[in-house]
Amino acid sequence: MKKIITTIMLVAPVSVFAQSPLFPANSEITTELLRSTVATIVLFIASSFILSLLRILLNNQLKKKMLQKGVSEEVIANMLPRKSEQIAAIKWFAILTAIAVGLTIITFFPPIGIHSVIIMAVSVALGFLGYYFWVKKIEK
Repeated sequence: MKKIITTIMLVAPVSVFAQSPLFPANSEITTELLRSTVATIVLFIASSFILSLLRILLNNQLKKKMLQKGVSEEVIANMLPRKSEQIAAIKWFAILTAIAVGLTIITFFPPIGIHSVIIMAVSVALGFLGYYFWVKKIEK
C-alpha cells in the first residue's frame, strides 16, 4: 500500500505539468538556479583542489623539519598521509586542466551544440589518459 501511495505522490505532480514544460527554458528563475548551482559546484571543486595542494605542501615542510630534528622514519611515515592523497590531488589537477582546455577550445567555435559536448568528452578523456600515464610512470 505504501508503494502505491508513494508512486501516486511522485507521478501526480508530473502529470499536472503535462501541457507545459516543467522548467521553461527562458524562465529567469531556472536560469538563476542553474547559475548558482554551477557556481557552487565550481567553488567546491576549486577549493578542494587548493586545500589538497596546500595540505601536500605543508606535509612536505613538516616532513623536512621532522627529518632535520632526527625523528625516525617510521614515526614520520605513520604521521603523514600516504601517496594516495597526493595522487588524488594530481588526478583533480588533470581533470580540472582538461576541463579548462576543453572550455577554451569551445569558445573558439561559437555555436554551442553537440560538437561542444564531444570536445569536452575528448578533453576530459585526454586528461584521464595523461593522469593514467603519469601514475604508471610514478609506479615504476
